[in-house]
Amino acid sequence: MTQGVLKKMAWSPLRGALVLAAAAALAACGGGSDGDATSPPPAAATSLSGTAAVGAPIAGGTVQLRCSGGSAVLEAVTGANGTWRIDTTGQALPCAVRVTGGSLAAGQALHSVALTFDTTNITPLTDLIVANATGKLPATWWGAAGPGDLGSLAAAQVDKALASVRSALGLAALQTFDPRTVAFNAVAKDKVDDVLEALQQALANLGMDYAALVSAASNTTFTLSDGFRIALNNAHTTITVGGSGNGGGTGGTGGTGGGGSGGSYTLVLNVNAGGVAAPPVTITNVPKPANQSEFCSEITNPSSGIGLTQAVPGGAGTLTINSCAFSGNTGSVSATLSITSPVAMTVPYTVTYTYN
Repeated sequence: MTQGVLKKMAWSPLRGALVLAAAAALAACGGGSDGDATSPPPAAATSLSGTAAVGAPIAGGTVQLRCSGGSAVLEAVTGANGTWRIDTTGQALPCAVRVTGGSLAAGQALHSVALTFDTTNITPLTDLIVANATGKLPATWWGAAGPGDLGSLAAAQVDKALASVRSALGLAALQTFDPRTVAFNAVAKDKVDDVLEALQQALANLGMDYAALVSAASNTTFTLSDGFRIALNNAHTTITVGGSGNGGGTGGTGGTGGGGSGGSYTLVLNVNAGGVAAPPVTITNVPKPANQSEFCSEITNPSSGIGLTQAVPGGAGTLTINSCAFSGNTGSVSATLSITSPVAMTVPYTVTYTYN
């Protein structure tokens, strides 16, 4: 506005001196409209937030965050409901996230990765995703002060790891959400919390160490036994709707075809794997064994439609028949499945065969 007025006024040496003096004063102060125009705009405010939980909220846990290209580790403390938030203004994606302490078991750490400035949860499921995406144990990936190679972690790797975790666990409910980015509450009957609780229960029922599960996830091919998948599916059903479970495979029986050359009986199998009862399996048109010797012979025959099988997809292990009995219309078998890879674990089986 001042410049426009000066152009319309008659010029004089005095007025020229005043204008020069004003310009000098502006220069001395570093002012002027041109200077303001070249100043960089302030960084847009960003933040990361989410829920830390294991089937129950992780209260009072320390959340640490390190973003790509940054050396600073930012921190926050989770609330009683497991929620947390960290100001990430000026940080660059992707970011690594870790939670320790609080109500989490002593010495345990869970990890996650953020690809957008939005919801980023920290749970055993995100820990498995990190393990599979990086090919490392999450604790090794994090190191002493957060990973320094975050720039190499692409969205495609994380998406592939999510698919691997879903496939290995074999739980239908996990197909409906991304555990890293879905907003949830760590309370009973929340779909995410129910899966987390089922995972903890399955591990406990099988006597399996969580560290072994994470180690298996860090392999390029992440596979788990049918025994684990049965335990997880049944735990999830018990938690969500009650009852004995929704299956996910028979885990200790052969295929659904009948044994022998056919027959007129309907066979009902009740399987208990690792202390968790699976739903009954029904096979129609099968012959009934004449005696205990014939029944037990069929049980140990790999080609029999009613025989016990090892069922360790992509892994290795041995199946041991501990006892076999048959009387009237009912047979019973006790067995132990000892898995050596991809996860070392022992699963006790009992199977009851009822011919109707």
